[in-house]
Amino acid sequence: METRWLYTTSENFAALRDASEKVCVIPMGCIEKHGLHLPLGTDIVKGSYIAHRASQLETVCIFPDFTFGDVPRGPHAYRPDGTVCLDVRVQITLLEQLCEEIAANGFTKILVANSHGGNTHWLNQFSRNWNMKPHKAVFAWTKVDIKVAPYGMAELLLEKGSGAIPELTKEDEELILRYYNENILLGHACFGEAALIMAAAPESVHLDRLGIESGLPLEIPELQNLADAGVNIADGGWEIKYPNWFSGHDPIGLNERIAEAAARLASEKLAKAYKAFKEDTFLLEQAKKAYHDKSYFE
Repeated sequence: METRWLYTTSENFAALRDASEKVCVIPMGCIEKHGLHLPLGTDIVKGSYIAHRASQLETVCIFPDFTFGDVPRGPHAYRPDGTVCLDVRVQITLLEQLCEEIAANGFTKILVANSHGGNTHWLNQFSRNWNMKPHKAVFAWTKVDIKVAPYGMAELLLEKGSGAIPELTKEDEELILRYYNENILLGHACFGEAALIMAAAPESVHLDRLGIESGLPLEIPELQNLADAGVNIADGGWEIKYPNWFSGHDPIGLNERIAEAAARLASEKLAKAYKAFKEDTFLLEQAKKAYHDKSYFE
């Protein structure tokens, strides 16, 4: 079934809403540098791809992408690298109005599938603000898991043995387990993100650019002194420690088989979140109780 809002006709829209059991999912990401080997749109491209793929396993309506997520650079920062940064107040207002439009179209549950770590802070605040006044839909968010590769894969192989991930060869399994045993650093433009974007848009991945810029953190004594004293700054100074906008070891050996396995596992995990959200009745009941109107969400 076509689950994407944009690809559904008005005539078929009610059928999609009914098949989704009035659950609408918003893929969310951002536009920012991801090292030299991954595209600027990594977060939203992989997030949109996995969100849609998961909807083929558990039917939900997929709303158009929320592309412009929060990036830790001020609007006047020097950044001629393609990064786009909007004021977080604009993001919150935009998301609220989009959610109201979704609710006006008959959906009673809205779930953000977030694929960018920088959005988690304001999504928590948005969730609180959403509950401050009546809306015709409940709101929640989940994340697209980038740690399925290599950690999730390695744990599956260790639990169930060789062959547990049919996409992988013996050599792939050895690579995954080696990265796991060596405690490969994951974070941003890392092995996990590279695997998912390779599945979503393989032509945009440039592994030949690895090794030019490091994904390992800089040692900044001043930041460490503040952290040791319990002083918190924005994102712990992430953009200072990782000036290349890449945090992780180089994903050497990553290939299309590993990428496909990662995308499948991430989609299956997200589909479970869809299912749990669809089947939940608690949040709607709580909203009805808070708004003193049992028919408000009918």
